[in-house]
Amino acid sequence: MTSAPALLRTPAGHGSSRVRQVAAELLNEAAVLVASLVAASILIFGLLSTLPGDQAAVMGGMDATPEQLDALRAQLGLDRPVWERYLDWIGGVLTGDLGTSALDSRPVAAELGEKLQVTVPLGILALVMSVLIALPVGVVAAVRRETAFGKAITALSQLSAAVPTFVLGLALVVLVALPTRLFPVQGFPADRWAEPGEALRSLILPATAIAIGQSAILVRFVRSATIDVLMKEWVRTGLAQGWPMTAVLLRQGLRNAALPLLGVLGLEIAGVLMGSVIVEQLFALPGVGGMILADVGNRDIVSIQSTLFVLTALVMISTMSLTALSRVLDPRIRRTA
Repeated sequence: MTSAPALLRTPAGHGSSRVRQVAAELLNEAAVLVASLVAASILIFGLLSTLPGDQAAVMGGMDATPEQLDALRAQLGLDRPVWERYLDWIGGVLTGDLGTSALDSRPVAAELGEKLQVTVPLGILALVMSVLIALPVGVVAAVRRETAFGKAITALSQLSAAVPTFVLGLALVVLVALPTRLFPVQGFPADRWAEPGEALRSLILPATAIAIGQSAILVRFVRSATIDVLMKEWVRTGLAQGWPMTAVLLRQGLRNAALPLLGVLGLEIAGVLMGSVIVEQLFALPGVGGMILADVGNRDIVSIQSTLFVLTALVMISTMSLTALSRVLDPRIRRTA
């Protein structure tokens, strides 16, 4: 039996050329990442600078005099040219200074770092749960695609992808949290991760709510990738020689269906982040979502633009890293690229 497709074999003597090729691709990806981050910073700063309203008037209140408002604008640097304010801001970001909150004079980096202690673990847990759900369900949906069971899985995944995240969260509260009392309905430990078990319990239901919607999208991709693998000649040969379907899938099919999933996961990170913003409000988690909403309400522009840029950078870097990893592990993707 042909144990693997020819594209997965490494020709002798081609190792060094592949290393150079991968290194060149990584450098190219890094250059694209830097250019994208610069463009994102300009876009974020420009859009927030053109928002209607006066930040000084919001902070000064109804009783502020024109002289007080002028002094507050000078204090915030709003009387300076836009390009000058942008260069000061992006220069600070490059050195790790995300600015100071105009509302409470607290460094944005310190507050954002505290909030990310909740949002980042929530996102990672949701991604892991999405993959753990999508891989087996997608493979079963592919293998049994002609049966009523397989068609039901496909229909259910489409339905789950259409259900809003907050609806899934409410359903989990009503159906799981309240009857069983195994997981807290709202809140997060005040001492953060001093007690990892309690912190993790607080994230289980929110992560599940995000994972259900995201795994529904991944299931369709895994199903398509698995069907493509099952149509390969070497798989059909193995089945014809008496290999059980389970053995074929475990030895070759699941691996070849899972590798391209790394690149797709990069695209899912943005969806997980958006889901986190909603779920954090529903479960009263002190994450980045609540911070952004509070800053928008208070027109804390410096905090908003720095937070958005950091989140954008995290998504871009994660996406590039997963895409690069998938190319390194899967020669088929590298050759296509």
